[in-house]
Amino acid sequence: MKKYLNFLIYFLAFTLVGIGCGKSTSDPVLEDTPGVEDPSKKLSNIVLEQGNNVYGHVVDADYNPIPDVVVSDGYSVVKTNAKGEYQFKKNSKATFVYYSTPAGYEVNVATGRNMALFYATLSSSDAPQKHDFILKKLTTNESKFYLYAIGDPQVANSNEVDRFNNETMADIKEQLATSSLPAYGISLGDIVADQPSLFNTMKTALGSSSMKVFTTIGNHDKTGGNATTPRNSTTFETQYGPLNYSFNRGDVHFVCMDNVVFSNNSSYSLGFSNEQLDWLEKDLSFVSKDKLLILYYHMPIRGTNFSTRSRLFNLIKDFKEVHLMAGHTHYNENYIHNVSGKEIYEHVHAAACGAWWKSTINGDGTPNGYAIYEIDGTTVKNWIYKPTKLPSTFQIRLHKGNASYGGTYGFYSYNEPENRLIANVWNADPEWKIEVYVGNQKLGNMTLKTALNKDAWSLGYHLGVLNRNPDNYTTATKHLYVFDLPDNTAYNSVKVVATDRFGRTYEQSTLTTDLQAAISY
Repeated sequence: MKKYLNFLIYFLAFTLVGIGCGKSTSDPVLEDTPGVEDPSKKLSNIVLEQGNNVYGHVVDADYNPIPDVVVSDGYSVVKTNAKGEYQFKKNSKATFVYYSTPAGYEVNVATGRNMALFYATLSSSDAPQKHDFILKKLTTNESKFYLYAIGDPQVANSNEVDRFNNETMADIKEQLATSSLPAYGISLGDIVADQPSLFNTMKTALGSSSMKVFTTIGNHDKTGGNATTPRNSTTFETQYGPLNYSFNRGDVHFVCMDNVVFSNNSSYSLGFSNEQLDWLEKDLSFVSKDKLLILYYHMPIRGTNFSTRSRLFNLIKDFKEVHLMAGHTHYNENYIHNVSGKEIYEHVHAAACGAWWKSTINGDGTPNGYAIYEIDGTTVKNWIYKPTKLPSTFQIRLHKGNASYGGTYGFYSYNEPENRLIANVWNADPEWKIEVYVGNQKLGNMTLKTALNKDAWSLGYHLGVLNRNPDNYTTATKHLYVFDLPDNTAYNSVKVVATDRFGRTYEQSTLTTDLQAAISY
């Protein structure tokens, strides 16, 4: 009996401490209202099962329990019961406890900035620890919403932070103002350029609009390491939280994963560990296969034979619709995987910083910018690449085949005949149709020509004028189209009309003849 009383005293004391912890700055909870009975008294007393040491409640603003909320430490994955309770044994490597925001509830954010806050920091101790989370129910249905995807801000100094704020975020705010639909953002890694001192500054910048933003870690966001010790994510996690997590909006399940694997302080490769995929398998076990699944990470997986590739695709392929989203490349590419007869679209996003803030374009000639996806139920209804500080209708640049661009450090040409029209259509995919007109007369369809390899206009500025490192401009441009104009066709009479997979059309009739647009807006 004495042992039982001692246990009861210990348990009640720890529960009181735990509820106090639930009101820490890490956990989004309500403050008590003076003169009003503490609603937290509605919380049930959780009896820990043997071995478990992380536990708590997920409740609404009135402290009513929310069942079936997925909670994890990045290793264990459980659901809250009818009382809103969860519990599990903390993994020795876990640093956070966090929940997968349910579709019917608001995304909690950090104070003063719209950065998603869905986690609490775990103590390194194996002693029981309690973390309660409070969610606010949505007042409207979010089956329709916009998703903004931002690739590689990669800022290295205050001037580049200013450009990100004044160009990228200012442009996003203008776009957000054009619609009353809900909007959410995902930042696809390389938030900074090996400058962890800017993490907090960029957290404020990313969270400065009306949309709530989730983040991904990139290779330049990892720090430390030496010749034999890999870089780590500790500093990033201090600011942005877990690396592998999920959340829900409408009929969409989002999953974020870290796929950057360092072997020392400079060498890295793409990969998903089996430990990560164990977590993913558990997370997806709670998600109906009729949902839209969006998996996002930093490094594109197209064409890469990493060891767990088959397992990853086996875990995701049976969902109604799957979209993969990445950054990293500083060029734009739309890639379609064929997995057991199912097409899975991978969106490789050009960088917000373009070619490292040295111009207004990426290495492939794609303008600095970001992507906007319109989601309707379980379908990505349409998407567009939005060039920064340019109209959303600007989707094509035209060049003469023999055009040459450059300066003091060299000139670069497409090395094609003069009558060969070249169109850089940066967001094109196999479903797009690119047509050439003179007046109202259609001359024919342009052909994708990967043999052109690189965009001479981009090389002319970055290498020929700025004398940048050519090793950073070796990747092929994968969206250059060509058409041979009939003899004596006047270029000023030519018009190119591109029709995307959703039936929208974009026109361009102006040839790019100088480098001014690469230098500034």
